[in-house]
Amino acid sequence: MSSPDLDGFILSQQYQLKATWQSLQLTCQVIQDYYPDSQLWQHNRSQVQQMLQFLENAIEVYIQDFSPDPEKRIQFWEGCSLGKSHNRILHPSQPPKPLVEVLKGNADPQNPLHQGLLVGYRFATLKRFLSRFELPEDMDIDLAAATLG
Repeated sequence: MSSPDLDGFILSQQYQLKATWQSLQLTCQVIQDYYPDSQLWQHNRSQVQQMLQFLENAIEVYIQDFSPDPEKRIQFWEGCSLGKSHNRILHPSQPPKPLVEVLKGNADPQNPLHQGLLVGYRFATLKRFLSRFELPEDMDIDLAAATLG
């Protein structure tokens, strides 16, 4: 049985995933509206849409399959943190073997660590790409709100 505090924490994690995804999706919509002829956007739009779709599906898997199980939840968030940090920072050491395997396409969709690695890595990749566009000041969008990336 779970406590109200734990339930709130779990819902907070779910909200964080969804809010980050929504922030990135909204940013994509604004870029599409303001920069429809941008070669950078046109060249990468399909890949961006695929990443958004993957992330949306992965969030649902997290909520349905991983979030209810404390151990799976911990593994997912460890993977997410690791994927995010190894996307941004050049580490003096080699990336962890699970990250290398996952990025080579050898991810197990039922493995919470693998899914977390992919989610963290792709959130960071997408956020970094979208930050290359200057968003209109009158838009209430803040990529910094995309906290997972």
